[in-house]
Amino acid sequence: MTASAPALPTSSPIARPLPGGWLVAGMAGWLGVGQLLLWRFLDVMPLWAYALGAVLLATLCVLIVRAARGFAGPPPATLLTCIAIALLLLLLGGEGRFFYANLDWQVRLAAMRDMVVNPWPFVYTARGAPDVLRAPIGMFLAPALIAKALGGRAGDIALLVQNALMLGTVLALGSTLFDTRRARLVALAVVIGFSGLDALGRILFRGGLSDHLENWAYLQYSSTITLAFWVPQHALSGWIGALAYLLWRGGKAPLGAVLALLPLTALWSPLGLMGAMPFAALAGVRSLLRRELRLDDIGVPALATLLCIPGLLYLGAANDGVGARLMTFVPLQWGLFELLEVLVYVVPLALLVRQPRFGRDTLALLALLLLAIPFVQIGWSIDFMMRASISALAILAVMVADALIHVPRSRPWLILPLLIGTVTGFHEVRRALVHPAAPEVRCTVVKAWQQTFAYFPMGSYLAPLDAMPGLIRPINPTRVSADEPTRCWDGHWYHPDEFLR
Repeated sequence: MTASAPALPTSSPIARPLPGGWLVAGMAGWLGVGQLLLWRFLDVMPLWAYALGAVLLATLCVLIVRAARGFAGPPPATLLTCIAIALLLLLLGGEGRFFYANLDWQVRLAAMRDMVVNPWPFVYTARGAPDVLRAPIGMFLAPALIAKALGGRAGDIALLVQNALMLGTVLALGSTLFDTRRARLVALAVVIGFSGLDALGRILFRGGLSDHLENWAYLQYSSTITLAFWVPQHALSGWIGALAYLLWRGGKAPLGAVLALLPLTALWSPLGLMGAMPFAALAGVRSLLRRELRLDDIGVPALATLLCIPGLLYLGAANDGVGARLMTFVPLQWGLFELLEVLVYVVPLALLVRQPRFGRDTLALLALLLLAIPFVQIGWSIDFMMRASISALAILAVMVADALIHVPRSRPWLILPLLIGTVTGFHEVRRALVHPAAPEVRCTVVKAWQQTFAYFPMGSYLAPLDAMPGLIRPINPTRVSADEPTRCWDGHWYHPDEFLR
């Protein structure tokens, strides 16, 4: 017989919780660096402004650490495990170009390539008048700089590492919402596999399964794996917003420390931020009514917002054609979609969980948002629906996990839809494994857009130089040649079934 290994003492460094405030401040710091890099990308700030920005960012991080002094974060082993899981998930999603990448990456990799090969700032000339790359580019700024110095392959790896560290930190901080190892594993499985009943909707209303399941009702709420594979920048923005609310509502961190993250995510996804703002408002109203609102709860997020003003101006430039409008649907179409995507989880939680740990008002708000979001359109597609729902869906997933753990009578009603929902994620993983890895993109974002998205205007990626606000308008940008290679990439880039229908 061999002796069993002794249990690690609670004082062991690997078991000792990390300071949660430092992890929150680390995320805020990295997101804030992206704001400063945007200034350099546009080349619109004098040297002293960068020094001032660095001081503001350092001050913000210090204030977050001080405000969240009592927040016990995850132990190092949990953090490393979550980073490894995030790395695997994003690898399968095509980051690093080791596996197949979905169609959105055609344009995304072209945009990053343009940021690497062209001096900052630059403008496109393909449409006649000069156009600025005006898009949520926060995810690409640091990897593009690394690629400028070390080559394009290094930029691919840097993007993968950056996003894995961000997602891993989000998962690790989220694990602090659950007290036991078993509860954390259940919550992790539920959150990663979470999806609506797309497979059932597809079979009932479209005659059978297809490669990409989620557009079965011509409306879409995306699964966790779909978001990680297709749109990690939007996903991280929405997930950080959901995490901020849950950490505050779970009594783990003060309001100001976590809300400071929200404005910093705008440069990754303004739509993801929009979906998080109702929960931030609920947190503020509850704190105000309970007379718990402190000066730090206002001052720290205000400082973060001050740092983001140039970025917010950049994102809002030349958006006249994007506009918000109402969408209309056949009532049965909307009702069936909501039933299989939202109500299948919300109704059991509302009827069977008497005192949800994160509040009935939270459940009511997310249900209201998920019922209403399909009626709002921003831009030319259903992007607002898919991205503004991210925070609400993440919070719903955590509430479902909490019910499974603490309310046994809810399990028969929640486990079956969760199992059916995992089919969506399995289909996404299958596509990553059976199709070739993403090729290198060699053309500009203008030509890459024409490969798959030509039927949409380019207003979400390009803005006329003359329409940029003076504060963030590049003065002497390099003009990108309109000459393009014959092919944007070598070989065939697979299109999922039904993507264009």
